Amino acid sequence: MIFYALAIFVVLLDQLAKWWIVHRVGDRSLCGEVLRFTVTHNTGAAFGLFPGARIPFIVISVAAAAGLVYAHHALAPSDRRRPFLALILGGNLGNLADRLRVGRVTDFIDMGIGTTRWPVYNVADIAVVCGAVGLGWLLLRDVMHERAPRSPVLVSAADDSAGPEETAADAR
Repeated sequence: MIFYALAIFVVLLDQLAKWWIVHRVGDRSLCGEVLRFTVTHNTGAAFGLFPGARIPFIVISVAAAAGLVYAHHALAPSDRRRPFLALILGGNLGNLADRLRVGRVTDFIDMGIGTTRWPVYNVADIAVVCGAVGLGWLLLRDVMHERAPRSPVLVSAADDSAGPEETAADAR
């Protein structure tokens, strides 16, 4: 249940932030030119790739949501990947809601210096990136743990004193 609550929280936060920026705040500087709100509408994918490809992105988003829900149910209840999957699902559904409702995704967080700017993004994008980074970190940690050399078990001198009649079963 926490999985779905987190995903719904992300969707609601994303949609509320977009509504608030568009209807109440508008374009505004927050920290000079470094951080500002700049309302833009993206009909494509991240970084403005594939503009106007609304239907393919709706299909991809629905398939991704189904895959994330399936992965959630396939994992053990205590699996630490679940919250990261929920963040990705919530971000995916937040942007999907925009595509379904208005045909484009509203972005508004604008960062950079002068003309060197990061692509404008939104709360849903932040959730997807945080979820992906979290999953990547867990995966990398698990891979590094599996590749780590096993330290040999140190046997004390007292353990060496066992006689030859001791068997492997007795040693356990």
